[in-house]
Amino acid sequence: MPASAVYIHNLDPILFHVPGTPLAIRWYGLAYVAGFVFGYLVLRWLTQKKLFQMDLEKLGDYVTLVCILGVLIGGRLGEFFFYWLPENGLSGFMADPLWVFRVWEGGMASHGGILGVGVASLWFSWRHKISVVKLLDGIAITSPIGLFCGRIANFINGELYGRITDATNPLAMKFPLEIFELQPQQQIQAMVAVEHAAGASLSTLALPGEVFFDTLSRLCRENPAVSEALGQYLNPRWPSQLFEAVGEGLLLFIVGLSVRLLWKKAPDGIFSVIFCFLYPAARITCECFKEPDAGVWHGITQGQLLSLIIVAIGFIFVFVSIRNYKLQKNL
Repeated sequence: MPASAVYIHNLDPILFHVPGTPLAIRWYGLAYVAGFVFGYLVLRWLTQKKLFQMDLEKLGDYVTLVCILGVLIGGRLGEFFFYWLPENGLSGFMADPLWVFRVWEGGMASHGGILGVGVASLWFSWRHKISVVKLLDGIAITSPIGLFCGRIANFINGELYGRITDATNPLAMKFPLEIFELQPQQQIQAMVAVEHAAGASLSTLALPGEVFFDTLSRLCRENPAVSEALGQYLNPRWPSQLFEAVGEGLLLFIVGLSVRLLWKKAPDGIFSVIFCFLYPAARITCECFKEPDAGVWHGITQGQLLSLIIVAIGFIFVFVSIRNYKLQKNL
């Protein structure tokens, strides 16, 4: 396959613009809404089938707490402390202290979200005198829905793409966001080629309220010549976001839900065990195809290192589930 035949990512990250305003509904935000809604519906269904011990009137409060404190705040703080701050330093923070609040620009760490969900569940457990292990088991089954939606949104955004692969790879794609990672001289050459193909400067072609990359992305969709011009400077890469969507999301959800339905008297903690082992396994594997977005130590990416911590937590749930299984047998 010639390099020019490799698919150049041109999906629109914006679902639609709000007429008469610079506001827009993005797939990224919609993905979080979808993850929360479907997660709630599955938990409600499991509750009605007596497979998740929670009063229906409290379920909405719990899911809301998990969504806001756990996923959104935890995910954003995780992105800030695990990735943004190490890359930009304190000087970067002082130059842009409000970055952490601009969640609509993207930037959420799944490991931070997992930690946030744990903290939210601990508080809810203490507040309502409910077993935190039971709560975490329910979230362990449904959280892959959100992970799946989030990774699909990453793919639509053309972000968090994979490592360089051969142009003959039938799965190879080129992602326009890579322009920000090119060497300065290459960036200049790419921009000259793009504006020559577009017939004008990007600043002139930008729509009201449109940032640089949105303009570039739109022109690539609307003008094949622009897409071809930019593609000459991009590398073919793995679509690792889709691998993560399947591994961290779809497969993990299928496994967790299947075990829940087939093993109705499963001991508390077993679903947290499944999550703490299978999620890191999928994440560590997919990281081998993903372009590292943070430091790499002796071939281990930061995402893989954080996943190993989740594995360590999983062993705690192993002992908890074994203890609960023995208690069930003695009843």
